[in-house]
Amino acid sequence: MRVLIVPELYRPRDASANATLNDAVTWVREWLRQDPNIHVYWLLPHRGTANYEREDVLADRDRVTLLEADSFMEGTDSEYVFTESGYTEDQLRVIRKRIYEELGYVDVVVDQLRQGREDLLKWLLLLSGHRAEEPKPFDVIVNVHDLMLPFKYATDGYRDSYHRKLEVAHAVLADGCWFKAGLDATELPVFGREFLLETVIEDALDDAVMTESPIDFSRFEERYAKEPGWLHIAGSGWKKKHPELLIEIAEDLHREYGIKTVFTSMDDIPESYTDYPWVEAYPRASWEEYERMLRKGDIAICATEYDTLARTWFEQAASGQVLIVRDEPWVQDCVPDDSPLVVPVEELGNRARWVVEHWDDAVAANQRLIDHVREVRSPERAGQKTLSDMAWRVDEKVDQYADVHRKAGSRRSAVGRAIDRTEPDSIALDELNEAGAKVTRDGEPLLSHEWCSITDLVFALRTRGYHDTGTAGAPVFRRPSDPDSPGRLSGRSQRDVR
Repeated sequence: MRVLIVPELYRPRDASANATLNDAVTWVREWLRQDPNIHVYWLLPHRGTANYEREDVLADRDRVTLLEADSFMEGTDSEYVFTESGYTEDQLRVIRKRIYEELGYVDVVVDQLRQGREDLLKWLLLLSGHRAEEPKPFDVIVNVHDLMLPFKYATDGYRDSYHRKLEVAHAVLADGCWFKAGLDATELPVFGREFLLETVIEDALDDAVMTESPIDFSRFEERYAKEPGWLHIAGSGWKKKHPELLIEIAEDLHREYGIKTVFTSMDDIPESYTDYPWVEAYPRASWEEYERMLRKGDIAICATEYDTLARTWFEQAASGQVLIVRDEPWVQDCVPDDSPLVVPVEELGNRARWVVEHWDDAVAANQRLIDHVREVRSPERAGQKTLSDMAWRVDEKVDQYADVHRKAGSRRSAVGRAIDRTEPDSIALDELNEAGAKVTRDGEPLLSHEWCSITDLVFALRTRGYHDTGTAGAPVFRRPSDPDSPGRLSGRSQRDVR
């Protein structure tokens, strides 16, 4: 199975470590571990401009291919407006060069951009040699990170109801949909039924997957101080996170208990928050600075109104910072029932005082919270759910193309004869293509003929029981050692792992 994954523009070495990239990297790491035959293509900005290394996206190994290209409006002063926008000519060209010109292909596209998907779809259909009367050779899955619901992005003057409606329509009309947060999955039909048929929404949500933003907790060391000395306020300063309330609580904790505060932010930090002798601040913090403060802080507070299964606060908690959480619907799946650390917004300050005064009890409650989060946001669990969703889609395509091959046997008989001329247990697509010269009337390779496409080669092999071994460059297909094996993908065709 070959997957093309497209996250929004990011800066992975920032302190925020871009949650969308972290999710995707965690998926890829789990896919590589759980399926020895998967190959992943990343479509990302150039490393030189986006400040990341190949190993940051696992592209330092054979089964991951990095496609680097300029994104839309990259390098301009308006770049932030278009981080989720459409595809550039440079991106489309690199897809052709690094995938299809190397006789590769894609089975699944995991696309997080809010716009431009129709251009990508058209391009991939063209490159794959798709014929109008045949099944689409790949599925496009929309990765919903932060749906533009009516109560979100209220201060963004460059977004309006048109963009909100369009994003919902694109999500439900795609082949599949992955939701990071239950909030978005719950609220999408509430908003969407105002302008879409309810049956369209229901069909999309029936097959949707909750990815639950996995966190690799092995990266963090849960060590607690003997007594609290630092409050750590991390992440962005967006209004929904109520930074003004956090600084009020910070002032109270310092006045009553001498607790100091450290800020780490992906943004600039207002001087009004940092102009105190007891505040240490790291505006536009690097990942290294953020990690150091994870080890330094003792208390963390989440005051946000809503979020798409946030990472930063739980990374803090997993580092030994007692996490006090505002009680809102979005967080309910992340915390155990009856946790004393989950309180209404008006109680956050008082609960912070309780944490300082009952430190041992607070630490025990935080340990229970982290045990719960480790389970519900397990990378292994998220990897299995997403991999299973992709695998059954490919299996379904194999069945569809088996019917196509039976109905159009004369046109594709040359492909079958070429397969018979190759090594029986292992076939590379470039070798199969060249083998066509021995069976075609004009003595030319298979793909030099208008009637033959890369899709024909791939599914001709699959319908005979071969599977892609996930190698870089021209794919290599292998027949299972068990002659009775149906050649399915990793045994993960079940759709009930959600």
